[in-house]
Amino acid sequence: MNTGHASLARWKLRHTVVVVIGILLNLAYCFPLLVAPDWTLALFGIPREGTTFWPRLVGGLLILISTFYVPMTVDLDRYRIFAWLSILPSRTFGATFLFVAVLGFGFAGGFLVPALIDAGIAIASLYCMIHVVRIEQALATGRSVR
Repeated sequence: MNTGHASLARWKLRHTVVVVIGILLNLAYCFPLLVAPDWTLALFGIPREGTTFWPRLVGGLLILISTFYVPMTVDLDRYRIFAWLSILPSRTFGATFLFVAVLGFGFAGGFLVPALIDAGIAIASLYCMIHVVRIEQALATGRSVR
């Protein structure tokens, strides 16, 4: 395997690791919301507003969204669109929404934790995807890969 293909394989593996970490972080936040919403909200300093239905719905929907991240971890080439959609709009929107809610509208600071997680995973995924595309383009045009 030449260095270009080896470099491409490394960046695809890095992307997979980032996405899997993101999925695990989502699940670490979601499952407690489903089974112990009061405890989870208190842990992050988020006031409970009424019923526990809404935090549990958020947990369930985030698990559902996370399942759409799995295909790209199995085959990034085949599910490339999933990789781009996981960055924008999914994680970028989630982070932006929560940052605006806290910083612009005064919601509890505990919402910054999932915002920072989404932003971090989005940036790391984007960084990996940019490298993957750059290397693929270099290989396709016969340029050297740095």
